[in-house]
Amino acid sequence: MTNTTHKPHIIGISGPSGSGKSTLSKYLAENLPGAVVICSDRYFKKELPKMISPLDGEEYPDWNHPTSVDFDAMAAEIEALCENPEIQYLLVDGAYIYCNEKIRKMLDYKIFVTAQLETRLYRRICRNIKEKGQTPEFIGGYYLACVRYREAEYSVPSRRFADLIVDNEHNFIPSKEQILGKLKII
Repeated sequence: MTNTTHKPHIIGISGPSGSGKSTLSKYLAENLPGAVVICSDRYFKKELPKMISPLDGEEYPDWNHPTSVDFDAMAAEIEALCENPEIQYLLVDGAYIYCNEKIRKMLDYKIFVTAQLETRLYRRICRNIKEKGQTPEFIGGYYLACVRYREAEYSVPSRRFADLIVDNEHNFIPSKEQILGKLKII
């Protein structure tokens, strides 16, 4: 049960892989008072759904389907964090968060981050090499076989739920400060 005397502003930050969701979330968390980030990547299920790739007909674990995320657990954490009077802004980061009605209804404001496909793929390759130790061949192959189809099916169309669509082709210049200003007055 949510405390009726205090409720943080709950801001959704979504967009396809490599668009800059986490970069924007981090920037906002550093510049908004009492801000906390929840990332949907922490809620991947142990048993992922499977996907038959339209590219090669092979079966892959599907990290890019909305059912790969335990949204019930995520919603429970959001509700629990809403009880903390020190939290003024709760930033919910995830590519498929707008695909889940329960999460979507919890959000006071929804931002969708986008960038050109080539930019996003380059960022994904750099990130996954550095953070996950994956090879460029693996990253590119999985993107071509799976990710691009799921993004087109789920993440990109979910932009229709956004209150604000932000282009991150050029590292949020000049939009970061504008977004920050907008969030400070909601």
